[in-house]
Amino acid sequence: MSHGNEIKRQVGRPKEGSADAARSALILAGAELFSRRGYAATKIAELAKKAGVTPAMVHYYFGGKEKLAEAVLEEAVEPLVAQIEKIDSLEDWVIAFHDLLMKYRWLPLLMHREVLTSEGHLTEMFQARYAHRIAPKWFALMAAEKAAGRLRADIDEFRHVIFLIATLVHPFMIAQLKTPFHDGAFSSDELIAFRDDALAMFRRGTAPDEDTKC
Repeated sequence: MSHGNEIKRQVGRPKEGSADAARSALILAGAELFSRRGYAATKIAELAKKAGVTPAMVHYYFGGKEKLAEAVLEEAVEPLVAQIEKIDSLEDWVIAFHDLLMKYRWLPLLMHREVLTSEGHLTEMFQARYAHRIAPKWFALMAAEKAAGRLRADIDEFRHVIFLIATLVHPFMIAQLKTPFHDGAFSSDELIAFRDDALAMFRRGTAPDEDTKC
């Protein structure tokens, strides 16, 4: 095999030692662009420019934009799924879920755009890989809270899971906006305070009657 052929094989490939950095940069670029602009509106050239690599790198590492989008979602959701079976209390679940949002602050926007709508590009992937692993744990935790006497017996598990998730996620959503009343950023301490308020409000609103009497 000629030296010229060896050179041709290397075109478009990363230098030795830079593979992990380039792949990570593309995932970060995808997280930002897909969450803010949406999958359909984001071009491969824009992803590459944001990551500081060539467009060929998107195909080299992921085979194209679609698999990159899936890798972005995996980056955030897999760690939660991996630890979910070890969680045995509502408080632990709230902390684990909120820690995930703190680390991947782009995730609520990505979920809103590409998962939680019928047209979302990642909806089918999320349903196939994660929904059946995450949702049963939510309901099992709620059932355990009822059995332990910490939730009212008449609580609707589905409705109250949605309510709790919404109160945890909403501060991350509005942190993306700038208004006359809010400059578009919350500190980590403020986000943790939102978490604690959400859990306290949930507990007060769902406690058995004997625990809420004055």
